[in-house]
Amino acid sequence: MSLHTVYLPDLSDRTSEVVIGGDEAHHAVRVKRLVVGDELGFADGKGRRAIAKIAATEKTRDGWVIRASVTEVRDVARPSPELTVLASAPKGDHLATMIDGLAQQGVRAWSPLLSRRTVVDPREHKLERLERVAIEALKQCGGAWLLEVHPAVRLKDALGMPGVIMADASGEAWQGPAPAKATLLIGPEGGWDPGELADAGRAGVRVARFGGLTMRTEVAAVVSAAIVML
Repeated sequence: MSLHTVYLPDLSDRTSEVVIGGDEAHHAVRVKRLVVGDELGFADGKGRRAIAKIAATEKTRDGWVIRASVTEVRDVARPSPELTVLASAPKGDHLATMIDGLAQQGVRAWSPLLSRRTVVDPREHKLERLERVAIEALKQCGGAWLLEVHPAVRLKDALGMPGVIMADASGEAWQGPAPAKATLLIGPEGGWDPGELADAGRAGVRVARFGGLTMRTEVAAVVSAAIVML
């Protein structure tokens, strides 16, 4: 059974005791049913993980509090290849679904991609909410590196990024390995404009397909990222 993981951005190799409260403590005690003697995992999202043993739990006026003694701290290598996904944002909750999946795959970063047929351009408050989705995904999968959520990138700028791979049904079936640092481009629901595919060709971008069926943007992003990172 995997450890219940708590996000702790200020985790250091000198951390010996951790005190948590609020929703994190409530979830651990009331939902996960963790008790004194059980172990907790901690991740800082920057490559460091720790294991701690619960020394005490206390119900206070403000809610549950957990005190845990750290037994191990280790640094975890970033998943390879280092993959950045630039994907047009789908509507509604589909975007959060995409971020959750990319984070669980160990993708380094995501930015909304602005192409000619892009419909959604997430604003700053939306991106902040997606950062919280990425944190929850980090806790869920027991990872050490937090998916970075960045502002939007226009396709013309994306074509010049490192190791660009454009996902499209017109390309050859993907065959790895990917470059050590790669950028995966996922288009909008309406697909790429023919002129954009032509621009990609002139820029020397590799166009590849990642399956024989047409997938929704959020599915295509996660599936393609998983294949590239194999």
